[in-house]
Amino acid sequence: MIKVDRVIANLYDDAKRYSNCKIDILQLEWYDTTKRILRMLTDTGREIAIHHLEQEQLYHGDIIYQEGKDIIVVQIIPSACIVFQPATFRDMAIVCFEIGNKHIPVFINKDKEVIIAFESPLYRFLKRGGFEPRKEIRIIERTSTLMIHKWSSSGQVISLASK
Repeated sequence: MIKVDRVIANLYDDAKRYSNCKIDILQLEWYDTTKRILRMLTDTGREIAIHHLEQEQLYHGDIIYQEGKDIIVVQIIPSACIVFQPATFRDMAIVCFEIGNKHIPVFINKDKEVIIAFESPLYRFLKRGGFEPRKEIRIIERTSTLMIHKWSSSGQVISLASK
């Protein structure tokens, strides 16, 4: 079993450096990327244990193991999503509030698209509200999300987390 506690690099940030490497893929669902402890098999059947990473989460293309020219790379499995762009800040606030009340993770990318894992009742709610949602298959990566469950000595802290 291979034990991992850190990310070495990201394949897409430094593709040239790793172009001659033999790549083994560790496929993860989007909701597994923030787990602090994981035990999974790579595409070639190697068992890997991820334990308390230094960073908050795993990203698509993260290299989590290297031995010589062999590397193991995280691949986030594309999934059905609801994607839309609120027209105003007020619309963004309303949507995020309503989705937050349902305890569903909300992801906002650099293009100001709101991305949510697909859920039929939520899709219908957004359609009725005039937000023009689209159903798409995407890799869900957290680019900006509110982190509410962090505690400090003075109580609960709310902060915007970005990649």
